[in-house]
Amino acid sequence: MGTFGVPSNIEELQDAEDYLRTKNCTIAIGPMEGNTWRPHRAITQTDNSPPFLLEPQTPPELPQLLLDSGYTPLSTDTSSTIDLAQPQPNLSRLQKRLKEHQVTISPLDTNNLKAELIKIHQLSLEAFSKNFLYTPISQNEFLQQYLPFAPHLTPQDAFLAYHNQKLIGYVFGFPDQTRYIVKTLAVLPQRTNAGLGTLLVHHLQQAATKRGFKTAIHALQHENNQSLRISTRFNASPFRQYTLFSKPLQQQETAH
Repeated sequence: MGTFGVPSNIEELQDAEDYLRTKNCTIAIGPMEGNTWRPHRAITQTDNSPPFLLEPQTPPELPQLLLDSGYTPLSTDTSSTIDLAQPQPNLSRLQKRLKEHQVTISPLDTNNLKAELIKIHQLSLEAFSKNFLYTPISQNEFLQQYLPFAPHLTPQDAFLAYHNQKLIGYVFGFPDQTRYIVKTLAVLPQRTNAGLGTLLVHHLQQAATKRGFKTAIHALQHENNQSLRISTRFNASPFRQYTLFSKPLQQQETAH
């Protein structure tokens, strides 16, 4: 399996396929800049609303170019809006149950951001290990991706859940003009953690509401992700769809 970026025409796409063949790849997947930690997916449905911060942008003609070249959809993701002014679900029973299990939720410690990110990276490797097309990345690469956010982060841009001083879940987001982006959610898959993802998102959205945001965006959720069910609880309204495409690669015969 190999990946390619965003080709602008059929010639660039064929060049990418030829390169993947030299690496003995039998399947081409794209658009993807290496792995799922980096920009990937093509926009395939949209309400034409403005892009949000860090949203992948692809030419509108890209999906048809891939389909015409023999690619088929491999997976889909969606982004949805949440009206923060609408009544939110009653989570009092969930909060009580998790409190009884000694689960605590704390805002991000921005004074010790590097240490916080190291813990988040370690949890991400475990929580995302069964995600579609998952590829682990090193701690250094993870820090290089997220430390540049440091000047813009507040303690209310991430909430971390602990059990017996061990990190078991987190949610991360950031402002984008008048909208608040709920970017990443991760919870260790244990029965005692059931509902924790919903509660973490609730904390983040409550904090965003107190800061004056009226709309949240649940960004880039895979079709089989648990977070989609969480979004439904907050009356999510999908506004963008993204698709990842794949194609078997036949090895070209060499002339004798």
